[in-house]
Amino acid sequence: MKSHLIIFFSLISQLCLANMASPLREGTHAASAFSSRDIDILREIIQVSIDKDFSRASYRITYHIQTDSAGQQVPLLFLARDYLGDFQVWVDDKEVQLLAIPNEYLLTPDSLLQRFSNTFRPDGATRGEPAVVIQWQKNSGEYYHFYDLKYFEIDLDKGPHTIRVAYNASVWTDISDWVKQSSFRYALSPAKYWRSFGSLEIELDATAFDRPFSTNLGAPHSGSLQDKAVWQYDELPAEHFEIIFQPGINAFASLLIVIGPFGLTLLMGVFLVILHYWAIRSYRNRHPDRRHSWVVSLGSLVVPFLLLIFYMEAYELIDLAIGPAAGRYHGYTFLVIFYYPVLLLFYWLSMWRVDKYLKRRISKS
Repeated sequence: MKSHLIIFFSLISQLCLANMASPLREGTHAASAFSSRDIDILREIIQVSIDKDFSRASYRITYHIQTDSAGQQVPLLFLARDYLGDFQVWVDDKEVQLLAIPNEYLLTPDSLLQRFSNTFRPDGATRGEPAVVIQWQKNSGEYYHFYDLKYFEIDLDKGPHTIRVAYNASVWTDISDWVKQSSFRYALSPAKYWRSFGSLEIELDATAFDRPFSTNLGAPHSGSLQDKAVWQYDELPAEHFEIIFQPGINAFASLLIVIGPFGLTLLMGVFLVILHYWAIRSYRNRHPDRRHSWVVSLGSLVVPFLLLIFYMEAYELIDLAIGPAAGRYHGYTFLVIFYYPVLLLFYWLSMWRVDKYLKRRISKS
């Protein structure tokens, strides 16, 4: 018996842990670069191409910069995480190697990272370590430290230079709603810390993807989302740039979502109660003198149980109607079974009163 209880509670704990997982499956953390206070970024051009399955996006970013000083320096820092394949960087058409920031740079007060001290500042939430918040969605951001970033060191002449970046990004998936939502996210918020902001151009090529989607930037300034879209700004338009795709669903699935599991359970409840009432009435018509009705007892045990089971299965019913696009993230639906004793008592008393009323009415007739 003890071993059976251990197995039961182990299964329950596994189910709980599974439902505690975040509904957001994070993809590539793409972001604008952090700039040294020795340079001006005159222009940033973000070129994004989406593949035919909306599972991968190709990013090509170009920075036109102006540096005030000559010599060895770290002009930009990059958040290069969870990307697909290589993260490539070119300076004036010469490829450079992107490296993790060495410990000596983190520990030395007068290292080249001091040129970024106006961006990375100590915070109580980071235990006094220099950090910055990057926004990945509205009103939601994460802290990042120097050791989360990558850098390159290069000898630059004073004057204008061009830095190009190229990488492939994986998709983000949010399954918190009935229909899962896919997106590619690019944080623009690092540009808030640039010494100067010249202009921003975003070019989106979606010719390979033939289904409707949207962005958080509204209608493009030129072109169209179904082909090639372009946005141009002389100030930061948002904390992040997000390309969003949520599959369409059929009318039947939409109707089931509107009704919801609770509404479907109510409809099923009406059907079962009417069926049970008909059985009680038929039994009383045949046996008006019997004190107790086994139909009341059996139905009172079965109907509440069936309703709770149906409520749990209603989520699966809606998911099946939605199809492969279903989010399937519904929390602890199995816990409704603990309402069974309360529902059983309430329903049994109600049906007992109904049976008592029918018995009295039939006896008088």
